[in-house]
Amino acid sequence: MRKLLVIFLLLSNLSLLYAKGVSAGTVIKNSVSLDFIIGSESFKIKSNIYESIVDQLIDVKVSWMDTTEVSVSKGEKKRVLSFKVLNSGNAKDRFNLFADELKNRSNFNLARKRIYLDTNNNLYFDPKDRVRKTVTLDADDESLVFVVSDISDTTNAPSQSKNYINFKAISRKGGSGIKGKVYRKKGLKNSDAIDGLSGGVGEDEGIYKLLIATVVMDKKATIKDDLITVSIDVTLSGEGSVKKVFIKDDIPNETKYIKNSLKLNGISLSDKSDTDKGQYKRKYKDREAYIRVKLGEVFSLDHFIITYNLEMR
Repeated sequence: MRKLLVIFLLLSNLSLLYAKGVSAGTVIKNSVSLDFIIGSESFKIKSNIYESIVDQLIDVKVSWMDTTEVSVSKGEKKRVLSFKVLNSGNAKDRFNLFADELKNRSNFNLARKRIYLDTNNNLYFDPKDRVRKTVTLDADDESLVFVVSDISDTTNAPSQSKNYINFKAISRKGGSGIKGKVYRKKGLKNSDAIDGLSGGVGEDEGIYKLLIATVVMDKKATIKDDLITVSIDVTLSGEGSVKKVFIKDDIPNETKYIKNSLKLNGISLSDKSDTDKGQYKRKYKDREAYIRVKLGEVFSLDHFIITYNLEMR
């Protein structure tokens, strides 16, 4: 009597199946074949076909993109820290965004901060970018995000003080912070979702550095016969820069301004309100005559000498 051997092969259930680079929800089909000989006869059998769905891997990476600490001054507006958020998972995900001051390490506080997305993808902050608290990214996609802050004009912190910002992106699908945590049937196409190596949370720190600067002026006047030459020396004390600097000097009633004598670093400026930095305003009724020079933003290495001439009445 011939004996018949019947062999059944079943694939075991593959739980937590996910793969980097394979989209979540992908159906993987597999079966096993077996060749064997009984006596002088050869046999070939094949197992049942097993189907498995690739689970959704939740991973995110955050990187601070500025090459060094961002220098700021008292009272400055809209100073920018730049961060990159990368969805390193295998399916589209939405991430909550947070920017928290690390006050236990910071030497000064911010007056205001908000989070903007690089809406037009031009890689720098501009008026077209919009305030957002979340970002949605496809698998392996990334976005530039800006933390935009106003600096307090009342801080008493010394120059070189720092403010540390912890920027964080947390998956709304998972984001427990625990590697390997499973969310049953919460992934794409009813697959499981799993927090990956990042635990579904990405974070990095950015730094503002406070530089204190003050404009210093030294005014002198020399008299030769009836001619008075006024000289104003403008420099910066401290570090950093000061914006929107303009110098205004009243003309004494006992003197008369000599037209077109105004100069900046030896270069003549017109008396009119035009495209150059200088202007002369004549006395009118009760209004005093004066000269004004707009220097704009002044940096630590800048040096300006303003001169003009008067004559005695």
